[in-house]
Amino acid sequence: MKAASDAILRPEQAAYLEALEPPRDALLAKMEARAAERGYPVSDPEVASFLAVTARGARPRFIVELGTNIGYGAIVLARAAGPDARVLTFELSHDLCEEARGFIAEAGLEARITVRQGAALHELEKVEQPIDLAYIDCVKEEYPRYLELLVPRLSPHGIIVADNTLWYGHVARSVVPEAQRERTEALRAFNLALVQHPLLRAVVLPLGDGVAYAVKMPAVS
Repeated sequence: MKAASDAILRPEQAAYLEALEPPRDALLAKMEARAAERGYPVSDPEVASFLAVTARGARPRFIVELGTNIGYGAIVLARAAGPDARVLTFELSHDLCEEARGFIAEAGLEARITVRQGAALHELEKVEQPIDLAYIDCVKEEYPRYLELLVPRLSPHGIIVADNTLWYGHVARSVVPEAQRERTEALRAFNLALVQHPLLRAVVLPLGDGVAYAVKMPAVS
């Protein structure tokens, strides 16, 4: 179940794309229902499919997720990346960490997914292993700083995927509700920094609520 109606696509386009999505397995469907019940902002199904395709193609060995919530994204990524992949995911809320660990255990992925409680910025600064794939779905105001910390930690050809980069279409509007101004300005700064970064090749896609995709460019000798 989607968290909200599409703010980017026309309703008939969104319905068509939603109908193309394969049925989620029982666990993901259960997690989507739980998220809808509690108002948790988990990834839209089409974003989850994009993550799965990305991870399946890239075969990352070390994945970092900023914003665990109930573990939906982490499970999708771990499953798609294969048995050799390890996912490290950060979540500030103790209760959400515990709920995520329960779902991860139900998926049989305890050995491959580590849920670490703490603020994403603080925990990311501790990561020393090169990151093959980073998924950002966390505090919107912190997206520009996440990018600053992630780029030097990416492995060669490392990937960044970020959700909610169009923020209900606000990033493209001249008038933004005051309550959304700080988030919107941070996401505009993130999008611009991402696509203009000299070490990245990036694009912002009108998928879900906006998904940014970037690949680290090889060093020029």
